[in-house]
Amino acid sequence: MNFDRRQVLTLGLLAVAGCTATSAQATAPATAPSNSPLGRSPASPGTSPATSTPPTAPPSSVPTTLVPRKVPAPRFVLAAAPGGGIDGDSLDSRLAALGPYRGGALRKIVVRPGKYSRTRPLRLPSGVHLVAAGATFISRIPGAQDPLVDISNVTDVTVEGGTWDGNSDSVKVVTEWKHNFRIHNSRRVTLTGLIAQHARGDGIYIGSFRTPSLDVTLTSVKCRKNFRNGMSITSCAGLRCTDSIFNSNGESSPLAGVDIETHDPAAPIRDLRFTRCAFSSNTARGFLVVMDPGNPEQQGAIRLDGCTFEKNGLASDSSLWAGITLIRPRGVEIRNCVLRGNHVGIAVQSRRGGDPKSQLGRGVVTIEGVDVVDSDREGMIVLNGIRRLQVTDTRLLNSSREQDGFFSGILLGGGSNMAFTDCVSTGARRFGLQAAPSVRRVVLTRCSFTGNSAGELDAPKAGVKVVG
Repeated sequence: MNFDRRQVLTLGLLAVAGCTATSAQATAPATAPSNSPLGRSPASPGTSPATSTPPTAPPSSVPTTLVPRKVPAPRFVLAAAPGGGIDGDSLDSRLAALGPYRGGALRKIVVRPGKYSRTRPLRLPSGVHLVAAGATFISRIPGAQDPLVDISNVTDVTVEGGTWDGNSDSVKVVTEWKHNFRIHNSRRVTLTGLIAQHARGDGIYIGSFRTPSLDVTLTSVKCRKNFRNGMSITSCAGLRCTDSIFNSNGESSPLAGVDIETHDPAAPIRDLRFTRCAFSSNTARGFLVVMDPGNPEQQGAIRLDGCTFEKNGLASDSSLWAGITLIRPRGVEIRNCVLRGNHVGIAVQSRRGGDPKSQLGRGVVTIEGVDVVDSDREGMIVLNGIRRLQVTDTRLLNSSREQDGFFSGILLGGGSNMAFTDCVSTGARRFGLQAAPSVRRVVLTRCSFTGNSAGELDAPKAGVKVVG
């Protein structure tokens, strides 16, 4: 279920003066308009909803000592064109002549630079190293299902370089499945130094309902301007994605840079690592996780390390359009990342409409060493609780920048078992942290929530414990 901000909280107005100070009771207005997510009226100019009038805008900048962390940009390198090679139009016959692969060194095929149209999928057999640097392949493939490149039921395949163009402006069929690369039930697949763009479906699609692809490596891959997602993963065990870029994807749902979304309780998602990748200007989400209710918990199933998320989800009013959106998460770890200028920084939701109530309280998320800067709305929002949320050494700076409401750095709309340690939330339009009355077992240890326009904490009936 997608929650609007207006449905998240119904709170009285209570300002708690911080991690070490005492609380102060304020008087809430008698009525609250429907457009207030906190159940209270926004202040009118010259009036006082409590003991003082909150500013109409957050502080213009965070303290100068809080400089956002530096995260290295992806070392993206498009593969350089080699000399020589075969004509791309003769590639199918060259592949057909290879014969069965019996292990050992990969059979290298080099394609001469140029532009080549494809009217049928390029099906890669086992044991092939295709070098396409300097070449552009443009899809003119009819039908709603066929990808531009099909890597199915094979082992040991490398695609190096090339621009792989799905030609989405010319494809009139309505489909989610017309991908540039489809990797299905395959093992030891490498994509490196290439661009996947303008697919009518996804730039790269990895997986199936239950049968995973194994040991997939993506290095210096750029997925841009694809109609659905930059990359989708539905079933995979062992993935390393490094120095890759996912930008400006999404005209059809889910509208994400990367979407990890299983379609079956038995579909495995294990050991997926994203390192030094960038997710920017994607329509709804930079990075999206949607697990099946029956998927088991897997410690460290998905890890993001040293990644950047910028300007994602800016065209919506949804709380789930964000730099990172986690729905029914299972074993997600986010470390040493920076999120800047997204609609919401990080959004977490344990269940969707129609899920059993037992779905509440499942899933573990760990966030460490992360900066969330200049979010239009909340830097972090928890719509309903997961099994455990652990946030350490994380800073939310200048949250809730938009003008038409009162929102905060951290918004806890439901759940329990949340721990924030050595965290900062400052420069927010309202409070450093707000929690709904139903929230329980939240521990704040050595946290600083000063420098927000309306105060530090707003959690009048929630179970929030301050330590140190």
